[in-house]
Amino acid sequence: MPKLVALWTAPDDVAGFDADYTATHAELARALPGVDAEFNKAVAPGPYHRIAELRFESMDALQAALGSPEGAKVLGDAQRLQESFGNKLDVLIVDQG
Repeated sequence: MPKLVALWTAPDDVAGFDADYTATHAELARALPGVDAEFNKAVAPGPYHRIAELRFESMDALQAALGSPEGAKVLGDAQRLQESFGNKLDVLIVDQG
């Protein structure tokens, strides 16, 4: 089962980012077609502040979701968050196994 792993570094304004991320970005990601999404917040010091795992039934489903209108909204919002809060998003696409 392929998944997209979104790794967010610490933002300049943690409280503001968390509120915006939860209210807006996570909801946009949940609207992706065929997604099973999980959102986590790091509790120990490290390079990442938030981690999201977006699981799909197949690589074709993942690619279709990212290419959909909902995918365009998520990608655009990810750019907006980075510009607004001074953090960085790293993305990995992995396959369980």
